[in-house]
Amino acid sequence: MKQVYCSALNKCLAYNPCLSRNYCQSSRTVKLQRSQVGRILLPRKLRKSTPWHTNFTERQIATRCSSDLSTSCREEVPNYLPVTVLQDQSYARQGVFRKVLVILNPNSGFRSSREVFYQKVQPTLELSGFIMQVVETAYAGHAHALASIVDLSTCPDGIICVGGDGIVNEVLNGLLGRDDLEEAIQLPIGIIPAGSENSLVWTVLGTRDPVSAATTLAKGGLTPIDVFSVKRIQAGITHFGLTASYYGFVADVLQLSEKFRLHLGPFRYIIAGVLKFLSLPQYSFEVDYLPLSPRRNRKLLPVNEKCNDHLSADSSAEDNWVTRKGEFLGIFVCNHFCKPAQGLLSPVIAPKAQHNDGSLDLILVRGSGRLRLFCFFIAYQFCWHLLLPYVEYVKVKHVKVRPIGNTHNGCGVDGELLHGEGQVEWQCSLLPAQGRLLGRNPSTSE
Repeated sequence: MKQVYCSALNKCLAYNPCLSRNYCQSSRTVKLQRSQVGRILLPRKLRKSTPWHTNFTERQIATRCSSDLSTSCREEVPNYLPVTVLQDQSYARQGVFRKVLVILNPNSGFRSSREVFYQKVQPTLELSGFIMQVVETAYAGHAHALASIVDLSTCPDGIICVGGDGIVNEVLNGLLGRDDLEEAIQLPIGIIPAGSENSLVWTVLGTRDPVSAATTLAKGGLTPIDVFSVKRIQAGITHFGLTASYYGFVADVLQLSEKFRLHLGPFRYIIAGVLKFLSLPQYSFEVDYLPLSPRRNRKLLPVNEKCNDHLSADSSAEDNWVTRKGEFLGIFVCNHFCKPAQGLLSPVIAPKAQHNDGSLDLILVRGSGRLRLFCFFIAYQFCWHLLLPYVEYVKVKHVKVRPIGNTHNGCGVDGELLHGEGQVEWQCSLLPAQGRLLGRNPSTSE
C-alpha cells in the first residue's frame, strides 16, 4: 500500500478510493520519488497538463484518501472526468448529497445510452454527491408511468432523464398529471443527452454530449423554463411540451419515421423526409392566433390547481385574434429557438424565441410544392428562412390549428406524435414558469 506522509496534516494518509470521495493536496514538505507515487495519483489528462517535479511541490494529488490504514483497495480515477469536476467538488466536500431518480432509455439514439451512462456519466455524478436510483425503461410510455407514480420523497432533488427529448417529454407529462401537482411541479428535471434529438438541452443549457451535461449537473443550479400545452379540443386531451409543436410536413415526416425506428435509429428522419418530399401532399389549415401584447403582464399558473382544469377556460373572450386560412407547408409553435444538436451549422428555426420570455413564437410557411419547400429548408440551414416572402413570424400567446379536408391531422410535440381522428382542432397555450431544469448554461452570466 502506497502511503503519503503529510507533515501539514500530521497523520498518515493511505490511498484508498473505496472509502472516501474527498480529494487532498500534498504539502510542500512531501518528499517522494517518482517511482513511489506511480500513475494512479492523477488521471491521464491531468498528468499531461501538470508539470513533473521531483519533490512534487504545489501539485494536486487527485486521490480519494482515508485515514484507515487497515483497508486498501486500488481503483483508478476515470481519465475522462473534466478538470472542473476533479478540482471543485463543493457538494461532496460539504457532505451534501443529492438524491435523484435516473430514468434511462436503453433504446435511445444508437442504443448506446446504457454504456455511456454507466461508464462516463455515473462516476462523475457520484463524485459530485449524487445518490441515484437508476431505472431503465422497458416500453414506450414507461417513463411517463414512472414519473406519475414515483414517491417524490425518494428523489427530492429531481429526476434525471438519459435519452432524447422524447423521454424528457414523458417525464414532464407524468409530473403534470399527478394529483400532488404543487409538489411535483417543483421537482426539477435533469437531462443527459443520448437520443436521436437533444434540442432542448443544447438550446437551453448549451451542452450536447453526455459528459458535458453531467458536468453541468454536478455544478448545480436551476434554470426556469416555460411550459406550453397542446390540447385536442374534441377529445379534451392535453399534452405538455418544452420545445415545440408542429403541423404539416414535419408532423407527416414524424409519423412516417416511426416505421423505421428499430432499423435506422436517428437516420430514420432523413429517410422519411426524402420519401415524403418525393410524394409531397398538400396541407391546408385554418390558423387562429392571439398576438402577444407588449403591455400584458405575465400571469403565472396557480400550482394548487390541476393544469387541465386551468386550460379548460376558453380564451376566446379575447377579441384580438388573427385568422390565417389556406395552404401551409408547415406550422411551427416554438418555446425556444430550437437549435438542433446534430449538424455542422446548427441553424435555429425561431431566432427571437427564449425559453423563459413568457411567449410562444409562431412560424407559418405558406404555400405548397417541392420547390418552395426545398428553398425553405436551404434557407433554414443558413438562418435566412425568415427573409422569405412566404414565411410569417409572430410572437403569440395562444394558437389554434384546424386541418382542412384530407390534410394530415397529426401534431408533433417534442418529437412525440399526437394522433388526430376526423376533424380535429389543436389549441396551443403557454403556461409561463412552470418547469425547472437541473443545471445552468455556462455561457449565461449569473
